[in-house]
Amino acid sequence: MVTAVMTMWREKYRPTSLAEIEGQDDVIDRLKSFAERKQLPNLLLWGSRGVGKTSSVLALARELYGSHDENLFIVECRDFVEQRKKWLRADKRFRFYYDEHKSALDIFKEMIRSYAVLAPINAEFKLMAFNNADLLPVDAQQALRRIMERSSRTSRFIFITTKPSAIIPAIRSRCLNLHFQPLTLTKTRTQTKSGAMDRLLLRIASQEGLELTDQGLEMLKRYAGGDAGTAIDIMEAASVVSDSNRIGSEEIEIVVQELRKRSNKVADLIDMALAGRYQELRADLKVLMRDEKMSGKEIVEAIHDVMLHRKARLGARRLAKIMMHIGDADYKLCSAFNSMIHIEELMVRCRHWHL
Repeated sequence: MVTAVMTMWREKYRPTSLAEIEGQDDVIDRLKSFAERKQLPNLLLWGSRGVGKTSSVLALARELYGSHDENLFIVECRDFVEQRKKWLRADKRFRFYYDEHKSALDIFKEMIRSYAVLAPINAEFKLMAFNNADLLPVDAQQALRRIMERSSRTSRFIFITTKPSAIIPAIRSRCLNLHFQPLTLTKTRTQTKSGAMDRLLLRIASQEGLELTDQGLEMLKRYAGGDAGTAIDIMEAASVVSDSNRIGSEEIEIVVQELRKRSNKVADLIDMALAGRYQELRADLKVLMRDEKMSGKEIVEAIHDVMLHRKARLGARRLAKIMMHIGDADYKLCSAFNSMIHIEELMVRCRHWHL
């Protein structure tokens, strides 16, 4: 018996060619030109979440190599930074290089260095893409810079990030920087009445046989904040909640309320810190990072948002001090292998904020 495999809409509707990428005409024109000439510089793709950066890399690789997937090597930097040796041990690409007596960084560098110098298959070069590259600590980025220089004949490096300032200057200067605009602010050349996000969501709704109301579309865009992946996930969840083929603001609101519980968990962490319940805080923090896959950066951003919502209770001077502590934690995460240490330090400082 054959079992049908359900595909999440985010993957089901992921663009398969550069021409299908919505709302990034200028960037896509550059990538198409590189693909046609079979020539490519190292790239730094930056922009907010869910605007097509990773999809563009996958589509570019497909147009460069066709079915030769071996020529594309993608590293999810968040998994490496958060799980370190556990992730390296589980990933079959790293098993040959795994050594319990070596540090996670040494194993990582050896694997990247070895793969980078391997000859590509029926192509001039391979692609090595690093998703969420801003999470890599500085020493890992410095190692990558040296590998880039030594493997320029066989590999091209692509760094994907939401925070280009977190990428060391030595890498930024060796890459062509391409900015992906927020989809809520972009219009394609052939479409003037609606933005790229509208077109994308309405097209998916139509292909799924759904009616996405104007109110539902506006609420969807407002909550997603320009992140197409988040918008698609919410719409898919709303289609399950809906009793019909219609998705309106009511269905979107039900899903959004569930998602807001995640932010509430970060607010709960702050309250635990204020009460001095550090053991409970540490346990809940581990759940957020391990089970719910929140990165240290995301937790710091959530703390930032919670504090902004409490600014009326804090006052300008206290809020300014808090923002300095949050900024300090965010800076430390740029060079940290263990994010939890710095999140816990930030939470301990919460005790003295007297919210």
